[in-house]
Amino acid sequence: SEFVFAEFIWAEIPPASVTAVKRMLSDSRAGLTSKTKYLGVFLYCVFVEMSASLGSQSLEGSLYMTEDKWQEFEVGKNAILQLEKESEQVVYDSILARSAKRAGIPFDPKVPESCALARIACMCNAMDAEQGQALSKAFEAMEEESKYALSRFLAADGIHQKPAFAFQNARNFLQKAIENREVGPLAAMLVLRKVCEGVKEKFQHQGRAVLTVRLSRLAQFAEEFKGSVTFRDLPFELESAGEGAALVIPVWIPVRNEDILKTLTSQCRQLAGSVLGFPSIGERRFKTTLARHFPELAYFGPAHQRQLQQTYGALLSVYWLVNDQHEAFTREQDQADMLSKQSWAWIQEWMSEHVKIHSEEVLDSTMVFMAIHALGKITQFREELAPGFSSDLHDVALAHILETQPELVPSFQRLPPKYKTLIMDSLSVDFQFSQFLQAEIVPSNLVVVKEKLKNHGEEGYSIFCFRIFAQMSGKLGDKSLHGSLFMTESQFQRFRPGLEALMQLRTMEAGPAYNAFLLLRGSKALSRFASGQHQALVRLLCLSTAYVHESGEAVCDAFDELKHSERVALTRWLTADGIKERPGYVLREAAVEAQANPAVGVLEALRALVRVQEMVQAADAYLLPNFAVSGPVKAYVHLGELAILAREAGPSSQDFAQAELKVTTEDHGDQRIYKVEVIREEGLDAFYTDDEMRSSCCARCCSRLSRCVLMLLLLILFVVPGAAAAGIYFYPEKANKLLEKIPTEGRWSFLQKPIDLVEDHPRLSLYVLAAVSALSLLGILASCCCRSNSQRPLNMTPSKSEFGAVQPGQLPGWGMAQGTTDRVRAVPTSHCCKSNQELANRFFQKLLLTCHDGPRETLAMAQKEPSGRMCYRHKVATCGDST
Repeated sequence: SEFVFAEFIWAEIPPASVTAVKRMLSDSRAGLTSKTKYLGVFLYCVFVEMSASLGSQSLEGSLYMTEDKWQEFEVGKNAILQLEKESEQVVYDSILARSAKRAGIPFDPKVPESCALARIACMCNAMDAEQGQALSKAFEAMEEESKYALSRFLAADGIHQKPAFAFQNARNFLQKAIENREVGPLAAMLVLRKVCEGVKEKFQHQGRAVLTVRLSRLAQFAEEFKGSVTFRDLPFELESAGEGAALVIPVWIPVRNEDILKTLTSQCRQLAGSVLGFPSIGERRFKTTLARHFPELAYFGPAHQRQLQQTYGALLSVYWLVNDQHEAFTREQDQADMLSKQSWAWIQEWMSEHVKIHSEEVLDSTMVFMAIHALGKITQFREELAPGFSSDLHDVALAHILETQPELVPSFQRLPPKYKTLIMDSLSVDFQFSQFLQAEIVPSNLVVVKEKLKNHGEEGYSIFCFRIFAQMSGKLGDKSLHGSLFMTESQFQRFRPGLEALMQLRTMEAGPAYNAFLLLRGSKALSRFASGQHQALVRLLCLSTAYVHESGEAVCDAFDELKHSERVALTRWLTADGIKERPGYVLREAAVEAQANPAVGVLEALRALVRVQEMVQAADAYLLPNFAVSGPVKAYVHLGELAILAREAGPSSQDFAQAELKVTTEDHGDQRIYKVEVIREEGLDAFYTDDEMRSSCCARCCSRLSRCVLMLLLLILFVVPGAAAAGIYFYPEKANKLLEKIPTEGRWSFLQKPIDLVEDHPRLSLYVLAAVSALSLLGILASCCCRSNSQRPLNMTPSKSEFGAVQPGQLPGWGMAQGTTDRVRAVPTSHCCKSNQELANRFFQKLLLTCHDGPRETLAMAQKEPSGRMCYRHKVATCGDST
């Protein structure tokens, strides 16, 4: 287990690891000739295993064992065969000598520096004198202290000099580092020395002869590393990976050196000047220099390549827009929907009159914003540096990181203070432009934007809006970086009203600016005027993603078909702005897609919104504390599950209309989050039909039968092994006699091996049988507990502290179930036909309210029809003057 042949021939393990093979030969009782055969069999097995290592890719011969691999194997084979007469160190030195000779490096096994350099050449697979010379030059360039320390670490054998170091993926790390010009062999050696020092310090109390260092994560980082900062300054963490083993995890690179920051600033200002035409720079060269000028781009690993390509798309969009390159911007767009020259002329005029990117400093700051805007989407970056922020708040998380640890984002750290403040304020508003275009947000969101940007003047608004436009233009950068695939003519016409509304926010209040956007946006799809409910209807049109009159007409007709009370309630809910009428409701994932499902339709979708509005209002009125009385207030309503139900409901139109909903709430200061959940329980969508009763009975019978079979099997596994274990423990002689009487010939020959195992290892057999019996007993107990919990009766005691003076029994046939502040339901206790009694008692209903002077009406009442079915209807509950 301590010896891996491939790691041996690559010198990734120290001489002490060869001791395992030496010990194997010493433990064998054969003579010298037999030991040679013993080693031959061992090496043959290793050869076969290595030859088959790529068998998952092809079984047509061996893909692995090429000529080069055979030569490596032959060197290791010849070295291992020397173990019969030579020591581990001599065998190991033969590997190093062969590697040093191939790389043209002098080798002296008595000199630690020579051994260390030869081991590095072997680990990185230096094939010729040119590569060996490069390694020697880098090794000699190290400071004496570093060279001395690295030599002692790599030359330690683990036998006489301890501890020695065994590396995993060292070849991969060194090769990737040498291939990457941003890293090179010198930086790799310096980092390797720091890693060895850290591992030695971490495990020094264990006194182990060999410490294992895993370099897989470091190899990946070395391959992807780019930037102006040096790889040798890489910080890392050591994660325990077993006894005496550590995994090296690179972390984010802090840059505090003012000289490095000044160099970055000079290089990026020069790049900005070239983009502005002083002198001009081509697109290809611009793209290839981005990683060098913005080191944060190295943070995007393989799991976040999509975000990296989108970042490149945003930076290239800045280049095309600033240089007025319409053809480059639209070269891969569909001809039928290509951004028109008229629209491009409007964009260029907007940039000239409002954005005004004419200086290197402004363009540099804008490109920095583009380069770092997606860092908050990197899961590990966000979770490590801004714990507690969800992925939905990636912009706010990035703003927090920029404020608390700006040295981790050197491009941001080097900017002038005013642009650093502008970037942090722009990120902290948590403003999603796509939600603004669909009117999912409310005017209070614009209040936050206006408050954050008012101190930055016209330039602040311009950079804020330009950042949104460039970022959206690069949104499909993961598909192609040859122009903007996203910002087509149709997308621009959808985008333009929102952009104009944001620019108006500089001179208008949030409410009028929001309403102006709604009017302009809704006019593209609205087929008629909607009188006093115009604003709510326009917001519904935005939520339904209607951009033409045909799709808008369906929403208008459905709105008209609502009852007057439903329209009033929905209008009041949709027009609450969070400023004068609190709270303003932000509808997340509320795009009305029900018209695509014929079993639902727009009308039922609007009625579902009314139901949600009633549940939210009920939660506000009865269950939760009041909102704050000052400042803009928002309430987030998450409708994702309802949207999924609208797409999937069917074939009956009642599947969606009668679906049971639940609203959960969570408060965060002056903000509240509602989550609408769809309760999908058997028998709840359609109440108590005969077919469903039969289906339910069959399901229960199958469930009970399977439970009985399981209990019987567990009982057998408990009794039989338990009895056998007791017999072996208390009556071993009788047990042996019984075993001898068991037939083992003919058809019973398969019992011979188990009987031999019991006779040879009675104590082990006892433990195994006792363990099987004990596990079966635990299974029986767990099954009984689950059965007990599933049949536990409901607590029908009212909670006076939560609901006030509740008097059960005032409503005949009903009891009040004890609930919580976010979900209260009542349970029917009688007036059910006999056949439906059990099923009816399994279901809770929406909400049953009783007052101190008796119940008025209930949100969910039950009537028994002559057929015996329970019929449900929804009403508004009133208690005195409260509703």
